[in-house]
Amino acid sequence: MKEIINKYFLEEDKIQALNLYEKYMLAKNKDITIFSNCFYSPKIWKWFKKNCESSDFKVTCEGIFKDSERKMISFNNVYETSFPIRLLKVEGKSKFSKLEHKDFLGGILSLGIERNKIGDLIVEDNVCYLPIHEDILNFLLYNVDKIGKTPCCITEIQNKGDLPQIKFKEEVILVSSLRIDGIVSKISKLSRAKAQMVIDQGQVLIDYTKIKDKSYEVKRDERIIIRGTGKFIVGEVIGSSKSGKYKLIIKKYT
Repeated sequence: MKEIINKYFLEEDKIQALNLYEKYMLAKNKDITIFSNCFYSPKIWKWFKKNCESSDFKVTCEGIFKDSERKMISFNNVYETSFPIRLLKVEGKSKFSKLEHKDFLGGILSLGIERNKIGDLIVEDNVCYLPIHEDILNFLLYNVDKIGKTPCCITEIQNKGDLPQIKFKEEVILVSSLRIDGIVSKISKLSRAKAQMVIDQGQVLIDYTKIKDKSYEVKRDERIIIRGTGKFIVGEVIGSSKSGKYKLIIKKYT
């Protein structure tokens, strides 16, 4: 399986995937439960879910929110032990500054926190909901008192029953095929030639991995990131037009 990982993943993802593989083998050989100590992009956790789970070996992924992209992974968690994830609420206290996703993320990372210790952020009305690995809980609780120049307060959410949801704007697009260049052209409102140029320049990612193959056919639930345009989820094909084009659902993150 190591050979498959080496061929399937690009360099940055490959290192993370190989480290996870060691955890998988340890859990399998010792018949113990092991959790990852990081959040992983869809390309990684989907691969392990698909290739390592079996009828007698459990692979579970968790990101707190419905439709989470970044998730932790557990191997052989037969007793459904809770993941080492805590949920924080960071609230801006100034009426004169509106904090956005990039502000909260930048503020947290400026403290020296690695990105893979943090899950997806949901930001609503100057409030950020932030899943983290529990080993950075106390550090953040003691050190986050402002985001940029904006004063804020940070608390841990104990009751996760009523959480905000990741929001999307859904639309149906018409495409002649499921090739990535045609879909990028449609959702970014670029000509086909310019869409291909954007792909060539490494500005398009599928599940957080750069893609250079313009003929790549997208699959349902894959994430498309077009730098400078936005982030999208590929939905299902719901039919075809009279001209024979696919009717494809696309969800854009708002």
